[in-house]
Amino acid sequence: MSNKKRIRRFGTRSIMKKRVHQSIQPITASSIQSNPISTTQTTTINPSTSLKRSSSASQQKIIKKKKLDLSSTSSNSNINIPMDGYTIIQNQILFSLMSKTNCEACGNHWNGTMNINKREGLFLIICFQCSSCANKITIETSPKVVSSNRRDINVRSQIGGHLCGLRHAGLSKLVGIMNLPSPVQDAIYSKWDKNLLPSVKSFSNRSMQKGVEEAVAAANSTELMVSGDGFWQTRGFQSRQGAAAVLSCVSAPKVLDIETCSKTCNVCALSVKKSDPAKYKDIIRSHQCETNHDKSSGVMESHAVLTMFKRSLSKYSVYYTRYVGDGDSKTFAVLSKTTPYPGKEIKKIEDLNHFSKRMKRALETKKRELGRKKLSDGKTIGGKNRLSAQAIIRLQMAFRSTIKKCKNNLNLLRQRSWAIFWHKYSTNNEPHHEWCSVDWCGYLKSIRDGTSYDHTSHALPRAVLDVIKPVFKNLCSRESLTRVIDASSSNPNEGFHSLVWLMSPKHKASSGTTFQIACHLAVIIFNDGYLALVNLLNAECGYRGHYTEQAMIHFDNSRLHTESKEMNRKKRKEASRIVQQNTGNDNDDGDGGSDGDSDGGSSGVNDDDNEEVETTDGDDEETTDGDDEETTDGDDEETTDGDDEETTD
Repeated sequence: MSNKKRIRRFGTRSIMKKRVHQSIQPITASSIQSNPISTTQTTTINPSTSLKRSSSASQQKIIKKKKLDLSSTSSNSNINIPMDGYTIIQNQILFSLMSKTNCEACGNHWNGTMNINKREGLFLIICFQCSSCANKITIETSPKVVSSNRRDINVRSQIGGHLCGLRHAGLSKLVGIMNLPSPVQDAIYSKWDKNLLPSVKSFSNRSMQKGVEEAVAAANSTELMVSGDGFWQTRGFQSRQGAAAVLSCVSAPKVLDIETCSKTCNVCALSVKKSDPAKYKDIIRSHQCETNHDKSSGVMESHAVLTMFKRSLSKYSVYYTRYVGDGDSKTFAVLSKTTPYPGKEIKKIEDLNHFSKRMKRALETKKRELGRKKLSDGKTIGGKNRLSAQAIIRLQMAFRSTIKKCKNNLNLLRQRSWAIFWHKYSTNNEPHHEWCSVDWCGYLKSIRDGTSYDHTSHALPRAVLDVIKPVFKNLCSRESLTRVIDASSSNPNEGFHSLVWLMSPKHKASSGTTFQIACHLAVIIFNDGYLALVNLLNAECGYRGHYTEQAMIHFDNSRLHTESKEMNRKKRKEASRIVQQNTGNDNDDGDGGSDGDSDGGSSGVNDDDNEEVETTDGDDEETTDGDDEETTDGDDEETTDGDDEETTD
C-alpha cells in the first residue's frame, strides 16, 4: 500500500512540475548596454529589471560580465593571442625554433648555445650565442614592474599563491611538479609580503568605505545595524592569529570593518636573539612588530569587535547602535560594559538561526531525559511517528520560518509559534487551527476549498506533545520572543569566514602578515567580486592582463550562476504551490493537503526559508565552507532531512 501511495505522489509532483514550467514565462532584460573594457565586454542589466528578476546578495554586488574574443578588441583581426599574456614553452622547443633561423650578425644558419644569464624566481634572462660570430641575443621572460626591481611574473605568482592558500612552500611544490624554476627564496618572499600588505589594505579600505556609504544610504541614518563575528586562523582556542569582522545588515551585506589580532611576531622570535644580541637589537629597532594582543585567544573576538566599535565614529562618522551576535553573549557583554558611544545604548539583536536551534536542543534534551521511560500511552517518546530526529528538525525549521516571517510583530509571532504546537495537537474530532495560516495549513485550505481533511497523517501523539509542551511554553513566551523582534542573521559572516579560510587554511599555521593579506583579499572579493582584484594587479604590475581578467570574470559569473539556480529553484517551488492551490482536481487537493501537513504543516515553508538563509550567506558555494560547525552543519542537516522526509513520508 505504501508503494502505491509513493508512486501516486511522485506522479502528482511530476504533473506539478510540468504545469509550473508551462506557467512561468522567460524573463529577459529590457535593455543592455555594452562597453568594451580592454579585453572584456561589460553587460549592464537595467537595475529595475534586475531587481525584479532576483534579489540575491551577489547579484546586487556584482555586475555580470561577458567575455570577448581577443580578435574583436584588437586592431589586427588576425591576432588571437594576448600580447600581455604568458605562454609556457619547453626550453628544447625554444632552442629548436632558434635553430631554424639565421644569425642577424653574420647571416649564417644559427647554430649556437642557449644559456641562462640570470634567474630571479620565475624570471629568466636567456642568452643565445651564435657559434659562428659569437653574437649574443638576450631575452627577458617577464617585464620589469614600473618603479621597482621586481618582475611581473614573480608579483603575479605571489598574489596567486595567496589566493590559492599555497604560500611559499605550496608554490614551490607546484612549480616543481610543472618543471619550472623555483620561486624566490622564502626570506625574499616574506619581505615582499610585507610590501604587498599595505597595497592590499588600501584597496580593502576603499571597498569597506563604499560599503559604509551604501549602508548609510539604505538606512537613511548614521546609526547602523551590523552583524559581528570572530574567527581564528587555526582550529581551537589556542590559535595565535584571530580576527573579527563587522558586516552591514542590508539586502547585499558587505564588510564594513575588520580587525586582526596576533599573539606572536616572527621577527621577535628569531633565533639570532641568543646568538647575536647586538644584531637582534638592531633588527627589533627597525621592524614593525605584529603582536597586538596579549590576552587569551578566546577573547580575541570581543576585543576586536570593541576596537571596531570605538573607531567607527572617527573612521566612518557612523554609530553601530544595533548588534547582531551569533548567540555568544561575551561580545555583547563587553560592548554593554565599555560603552563605545557615551550617551548611546547598543541594542542586542538576536541571531534567528541560533535562537531557533534552541528548539532543537531543548527537544533533544527532553528526549534524552525521558529515554526509555513509558509515557501515558505506554510507549516511549521516540520512534516511528513520534518525536524522531526528523520530527525535531521539522519543528525547528517551522520555528525558524515563523520567526523570520513574523519578527516585526510580537503578537503575531507568538500566535504563529504556538500554531506549530496546536497544529500537531489537532485531531479530526478536536481541531485547533485558530492561529494557523492558510499559507501552509492544510485544514484551513480544505475549509477554503470545501474539501475533506484528515489530521492523522501529520499529528503527533498527544502523549508526546504533552511532554514537550513546556519547551514551547519556554521558547514561545512573550519574554523569550521579545529577543527576536527585528532579528537578523549572522550567516553572511560565515560566508566571509569561508573566503578567508580558502586563502589561509585552518590546518596550516601562518604569520600575521600572511593572515592579514588573506583577510583583506577576502574583503575585496566578498564586497565587490573577484574582478575587483584586477585593480590590485594594475597597481602592483602596471597592467591587468587578458587571462587574469577573463579568469576573474569566470569566477564571478560562476558565483552569480550558483545563486541564480537557487533563486530559480525557490521560484519553481513557490509557483508549484500556487498551481497546486488553485487546481480543482480532487486527487491533487487531497495529496496537496496530506503532503503539506505530513511535513509538519509549516515545514514546507521552512524549507524555502532555510534555503534563503544559505543563499544570503553572502556567497554561494564558498559559503558552505564555513567552519562554524553549529551553523553550517545544522543548516545542511535541516535542508537534507526536510527534503528527504517530504519525498518518502
